[in-house]
Amino acid sequence: MKTELIVSSHAVGESNYHIQLTPAYRRNIFSDPLVAELTLAYIYEKLKQHKIILAGYGYGPDHLHLFVSNVRFVGEIKLVQQIKGFSSYMMRRGHSYMFKDKLWGKKFWSEGHFYRSVGAVTKESMQWYVTEGQKKHWKKCTYEQYDHMKNQKQLSDFN
Repeated sequence: MKTELIVSSHAVGESNYHIQLTPAYRRNIFSDPLVAELTLAYIYEKLKQHKIILAGYGYGPDHLHLFVSNVRFVGEIKLVQQIKGFSSYMMRRGHSYMFKDKLWGKKFWSEGHFYRSVGAVTKESMQWYVTEGQKKHWKKCTYEQYDHMKNQKQLSDFN
């Protein structure tokens, strides 16, 4: 990832976060790549509304990792509330048939989340984390089948 400072009328800087979200009951709903990609599309839509850059992402069967940049106008807690609320609403409204056997009630996400301010992260370190660091989560399937899924953005697309 090319690190560039963001310039506004009264400030110069950058703000990058690594955020991890977990589905309710830590169910393996993202073992279906389509569920993960649809969820990420709704998250991307909400990030775009806040002018936040999705610098990278990855997922395991039971969680999503987001690397976001340009988090200036909304706090981390409010941002997570927004993306979880919107993606939950849209997934339940239009795609609940894809995961109704794993989730029930009105919950899509667990109540908590993980976040860390990551500073200037290189593209190479993000790529290693997403492609190599997450293989441990794919115990019942081969990770390689997800490496080059059709229509999935690769980290190299974010140069």
